[in-house]
Amino acid sequence: SADFVARLAQGGAGQLRIVVECHTCFDWLMPAMDAFRLRWPEIELDIVSGFHPDPVALVLQNRAEVAIVSEQDPTEPVDHHALFRFEIVALLANDHALTAKPHLTARHFADQTLITYPVHDDMLDLVRKVLAPAGVAPARRTTELTVAMLQLVASGRGVAALPLWAVQAYLDRGYVTARPIGKAGLQGELHMACQPAVSTQRWLQDFVAITRQSCFTSLPGIVLL
Repeated sequence: SADFVARLAQGGAGQLRIVVECHTCFDWLMPAMDAFRLRWPEIELDIVSGFHPDPVALVLQNRAEVAIVSEQDPTEPVDHHALFRFEIVALLANDHALTAKPHLTARHFADQTLITYPVHDDMLDLVRKVLAPAGVAPARRTTELTVAMLQLVASGRGVAALPLWAVQAYLDRGYVTARPIGKAGLQGELHMACQPAVSTQRWLQDFVAITRQSCFTSLPGIVLL
């Protein structure tokens, strides 16, 4: 059709490869990807598999079109498209002594084992914003899988901090217990990073809009940026 040809002329043919910083937390992206496929069937949509501690590097190497990141680094030659803000909660075994606290502060983590993804501390909001400024460095353990992290927490092997939207289903089932981090709660953000040439594409702008709308309707407790 003429519309199809016009869209090809606008860069409507090609691929949209997405790399996600927290690679086991992309369930929220699936409804957005499904909606995007219906709107742009001619674009090959894919998630770059595997664990990527520096997703923006893949964008700069043309191995992905979009990186989902938690921090905007002004030194990187990419455009950022804001998605949403969310609360990061501390996760504890249901019988953990710290569940008696209304919220946790840096000192509460000092004698715990902190379970995280195997990423640089700069990518961990709890460490970067709360623990490091307070000079608190708890023992550490890592796992790549969210479900494995929650199993370790549930069995008393340590504590973790994850987005509320990523763990709400486990909290609803009473699998682990969540507590706010700090009186006001610890906030995180997600952004899409892409090269400036990709930013101008109509399909990319559409993907950002679809993702924001999809997240707003499906994720508990988020605020659009």
